[in-house]
Amino acid sequence: MSSAAPASRPRISVITVVRNGAGTLADCVESVVRQAYPKLEYVIVDGASTDGTVDVIRRYEGRLARWVSEPDGGVYDAMNKAVRLTTGDFLLFLGADDQLLCDLAQVAPSLRDSHTVYYGDAFWPAHNRRYDGRFGPAKLAARNICHQAMFYPRAVFQKYSFDLRYRLQADWELNMRCFSDPALRFDYLPVLVARYNDLTGSSTRQRDLALEADYPGLLWRHFPARVALPLSALALTGRALRRLGVLGGGRR
Repeated sequence: MSSAAPASRPRISVITVVRNGAGTLADCVESVVRQAYPKLEYVIVDGASTDGTVDVIRRYEGRLARWVSEPDGGVYDAMNKAVRLTTGDFLLFLGADDQLLCDLAQVAPSLRDSHTVYYGDAFWPAHNRRYDGRFGPAKLAARNICHQAMFYPRAVFQKYSFDLRYRLQADWELNMRCFSDPALRFDYLPVLVARYNDLTGSSTRQRDLALEADYPGLLWRHFPARVALPLSALALTGRALRRLGVLGGGRR
């Protein structure tokens, strides 16, 4: 199935959700507003910050398509809300402590199909590495694509939203759903899209216990048996060992 994007130069919506991110937000916003791509809209959703974040947003108000500041149910609730505020053909989520590195004018011509999820790489400064190349079923089942490097077509959010049960890794679960959907495709672009904050980001320091509990079932739902069987067995073994106190920590 092939479906051309609505225009030769698609509209790209960049979304930033933030709460109490005044210390890093300006660098993030600067990385977006300095883009020269003419069909870019930038949307910021703030979760009723109390630290000066709104003052930072107001400094850039004239460069934003829209912004709101109000209480929400967490980062993925804010991301779902932000999607509804956008009009773009493709959507990119950029954290308030991340930066956009690529030139959208150069990436846009590759965003040709309205049912393809395009993704590139992200730079992880704490690990001093570029993450993480092309993903197939086994790789995506074991670890997530960095969503700061993903251009989701609007078709994804006409069908799906982030599942709020997963407070730290709902983007991984969404990517599993999209990957197993025959109406969608994934296409790798060898482009360094963003700098991802792996220094202090919550998903690098905490475990999503709800996703860990559902992980074996998600594997069997979204991946072939050759992928699901060994990884689900490994996950169940790790869970049993953690209960016995043999293992600590979590998996990303």
